[in-house]
Amino acid sequence: MSYLSGLALGLSAGHQLNGLLGSQGFRLVHSLPGRRRYHHEELCNNPRLARRWEQQLPAIPGLIKVQFSPLSGSILIEYTCTDDYIDLLVNFLEQLHRIPEPHDQYGRLGADIRRTFHRLNRNIFKKTNRILDLRTLLAVGFTVWGGLKMWTTGQRPSGSQMIWWAYALLRGRD
Repeated sequence: MSYLSGLALGLSAGHQLNGLLGSQGFRLVHSLPGRRRYHHEELCNNPRLARRWEQQLPAIPGLIKVQFSPLSGSILIEYTCTDDYIDLLVNFLEQLHRIPEPHDQYGRLGADIRRTFHRLNRNIFKKTNRILDLRTLLAVGFTVWGGLKMWTTGQRPSGSQMIWWAYALLRGRD
């Protein structure tokens, strides 16, 4: 494998892992009694996702208004019910988002693999007190492995390629 094809492969692998691990889900932006605003990065410029969530929104007593804004990626929820019901609603929407549509780009196996990596990423993030995630661990692993190969065997393209993969994994961070 040539050096350039190795770089292209590393860039592609980093982009794919970034897509798998990059979503943060719902993030509470603002909260007042009876009103919450959330942000979901995958809702940005995605009116199809907003329509899907609107169509499958459950009827909750005390839910006054749910407004999806695909331009900003925000969800406005106005309510008179308890906060627990709103937490359940947001969890429902998050679970709904993880279920692939029938014509989605992932099949059942791909969706299962994606959910497994999301779960693994969340567990690592929680167990390390929000210090590390799966992407960071892989990047550190590639960096160490690449550095060891460069140091011990003098294999410049392979070690450099692993460092490039580490960079590609971290590149998509906010």
